[in-house]
Amino acid sequence: MTLNDNTRRANWQVLLGLALLTTTLAGCGEQRFQAPLATDFELPMLSGDGVMTLSEHRGDVVYLSFWASWCVPCRLEMPHLQSLWEQHRDQGFEVIGINVDEDPEAARQFARDHGIEFPLVRDADRSVATAYRVVGYPSHYLVGRDGRVHFSALGFTEDDALAVTSEVELLLRASRDAAD
Repeated sequence: MTLNDNTRRANWQVLLGLALLTTTLAGCGEQRFQAPLATDFELPMLSGDGVMTLSEHRGDVVYLSFWASWCVPCRLEMPHLQSLWEQHRDQGFEVIGINVDEDPEAARQFARDHGIEFPLVRDADRSVATAYRVVGYPSHYLVGRDGRVHFSALGFTEDDALAVTSEVELLLRASRDAAD
């Protein structure tokens, strides 16, 4: 074998290696992130009238907000969620406020003071908050019609209101477009 043959063979090996690497990387690019399934729960209504499960809202876009009456950012988030819920509930959008207060009356008073009408449930032992790995309040999770968590965040500011609204509307639009 001459030097030219060795060079050609080496070049072909490099080209073959690059082709395999390119194919492998292209295949990785085709893989899409699979959103995790939202953990189902059954919690008592804050009002004391029955229980609610996440699974009963399968097929809806659901915004879960873990909150407490003593939480300052929750005071900003809750009125925004009320408005967002009123605006989109006829499109299959639901908000579930998951309260973690030790005193249920403090939570009920907070809801009255802020005019909250969307469903509120009580996670007295914080077992659902633990399942969702909540580390602070408010923590929120946007669950798509497919039952998967598509967005989550901690805290709430005026800037977050725009992001939350955008995410909700994007998910509602995407699920509406998929149905068409």
